[in-house]
Amino acid sequence: MKRIGIICHVDPSVVRETLPLLLDKLLSKFPDAIIIGQAGSPPRRTPREIVRQSDLIFSIGGDGTMLLAARAIARANPSARLIGINVGKLGFLSEHPPDEIDSLIDELADHTLVGEDRLMLKAKVWSDSKENVTVKRDNLDVEREGTSEKEVTLDALNEVVIDNYGSTRMLTLEIFVDSALLGVIRADGILIATPTGSTGYAVSAGGPIVEPSSPVMLITPIAPHSLNVRPIIVPESAVIRVRARMDSDDRSSEHQVLVVADGQEQIVVKKPSEVTVSASPNRIRLLRRKERTYFDLLRSKLFWSADRRDRR
Repeated sequence: MKRIGIICHVDPSVVRETLPLLLDKLLSKFPDAIIIGQAGSPPRRTPREIVRQSDLIFSIGGDGTMLLAARAIARANPSARLIGINVGKLGFLSEHPPDEIDSLIDELADHTLVGEDRLMLKAKVWSDSKENVTVKRDNLDVEREGTSEKEVTLDALNEVVIDNYGSTRMLTLEIFVDSALLGVIRADGILIATPTGSTGYAVSAGGPIVEPSSPVMLITPIAPHSLNVRPIIVPESAVIRVRARMDSDDRSSEHQVLVVADGQEQIVVKKPSEVTVSASPNRIRLLRRKERTYFDLLRSKLFWSADRRDRR
């Protein structure tokens, strides 16, 4: 273990107690390792710079910090591995609490951690009108915010969401899987999720929970205006294309669509517009302790199968 990077929650107070514990334990087990400074501390490095210089990344924060680290890895160093330490609220993805740091690092040194490769998504966004696409927000590459291009690419570990921008009106969406038309729907939006993201926004929108190693992608409509529209699962080899149509009653202020990756990268594009989503050629390589399974997390974090009668 030559180079270890640490990416922290943006609020230093959140990691104030946990960060020294991790550093002390890492240096005791890996005295020759180079620790790449966490974002926000001198010398200040961006998440991409940390990832680019590291073989292994620790994320200290919540699931949002973990998603940021995953997107940085996808862009800067796909071979880096990722471990999450949770100091946030839920911690479903960043599953290790601070009181497990000693055991976590001991098992890292003993090579007994479990490795998992997680599917990531690659999305491309453009307007059929040939107008530029605007990057409204990108917490990974802040310098991109406000820029515009003919086509923009996004990376996501959880999901890509297509939604209306600046309006509460529904979208008319044409959905294709590879070259086949899946259907035309009217809805608030639609999201394409990985199995990892099935327990995020997708499950809140009524989608199924999918075990993370499953080779599939999820298509979940958001508040569709039809009882016949239901979530659907497609192979991870598929290319999903979503076209947002221009309706005859669209006003100029309602011509825009918002495309969001993992809640962290926001793209605004004028209708008619298209988004293609496919499996990224790079996967995120997670490391975790083997003492708990994915189904343990479902029960303990999301209360799957919880029944008040069991308390009697």
